[in-house]
Amino acid sequence: MKDMIRAIRACKTDAEEHAIVRKECASIRASVSDNDNDYRHRNLAKLMFIHMLGYRTHFGQMKCLKLIAAPGFPEKRIGYLGLMLLLDERQEVLMLVTNLLKQYALVFLHSYLSYILCSSNMVDLRIFFFIICRDLNHTNQYIVGLALCALGNICSAEMACDLAPEVERLLQFRDPNIRKKAALCSIRIVKKVLDLAENFVNPIVSLLKEKHHGVLLTAIQLCTDLCNLNEETLEFFRMANILDLKCTEALVKVLKDVVNSPYAPEYDVSTFKLLRLLHVLGHGDADASDSMNDILAQVATKTESNKNAGNAILYECVETIMSIEDSSGLRVLAINILGRFLYVALNMLMKAISVDDQVVQRHRSTILECVKDSDASIRKRALELVYLLAEQAILQCLDVAAKAPHWPIGVDALNLI
Repeated sequence: MKDMIRAIRACKTDAEEHAIVRKECASIRASVSDNDNDYRHRNLAKLMFIHMLGYRTHFGQMKCLKLIAAPGFPEKRIGYLGLMLLLDERQEVLMLVTNLLKQYALVFLHSYLSYILCSSNMVDLRIFFFIICRDLNHTNQYIVGLALCALGNICSAEMACDLAPEVERLLQFRDPNIRKKAALCSIRIVKKVLDLAENFVNPIVSLLKEKHHGVLLTAIQLCTDLCNLNEETLEFFRMANILDLKCTEALVKVLKDVVNSPYAPEYDVSTFKLLRLLHVLGHGDADASDSMNDILAQVATKTESNKNAGNAILYECVETIMSIEDSSGLRVLAINILGRFLYVALNMLMKAISVDDQVVQRHRSTILECVKDSDASIRKRALELVYLLAEQAILQCLDVAAKAPHWPIGVDALNLI
């Protein structure tokens, strides 16, 4: 596999690449015809790479999919890879029948499926999802992980309805990697069938108590998506208790631990995701907003902006501060942060004008510089911002003119306009 990739990358012309691909395809075709089981999964891995390059690989695609029924992990891995590459949720043959799925535990099923897959060139692809359902209950956790990955990539609404109980069960699995994959799979299931959201609410509360970083990260993402999709779920999480604390307070505690812990690259992602969830929970909720003020100020002042991850965290922190029910002091800090990377913050400043236009006025000279930018989209956004600033100034002058006790003061205000 490595030699083939190295040879293709070394090609200087299309003709050289075509010649190498033709040679490899001929070798794979011969191997498939001879039923070379020892190197079958390696040859079909080459076939998937050739498929991703855009070449026709129809002669071996069904053989690749049939590897899902193999008992070994190496073969199953290539089979599931082929399933995710070659099929998608729009395939009508992927629709499941619930009463048939319930039969996956029968002893004869594995031998029956293996016989069907090995003896037929054209087979109803629903068979593959009988195998997925069986593999979700496999004793080998790595095979369970393969099935979850496949389900998370090609799950349709019908599959979501049928397999949601299995995925929900795996959220409590003993291995943290399986819990993480199950949470990621749950995100797709909930997006496909919103009515299934209530099935995952209670498991998420337990996942948010996790010490395992990967599981916690996926649980935060699942919680964020559920809150965005369903108002009732949002209210539930605002009132839910985690480790004897309200959900928002518990998440603030987690964020403090992440911010104050020794640096690790994955913690940048956690900080970003936690800020986004706090953004959702704090919007329109004064109590939740009040509990997160201190940590938002800490993130805004301690995060370094000399790397892209730090800038992303700072921008998300500003988004959170501007969306929650917050004091003006923290908003001033947020808008001052925007001044560091104003070119990508023009949209946020447009939102901030309605809150405190005087703070935005401090960056007027930089905004005017944006009007001269070579990028037309930046010039357009900067002009819109200048217009809003001018509109605010005009409204203030009109207010002064209306309240002036003497006519000359009102005339001066109108002349200023």
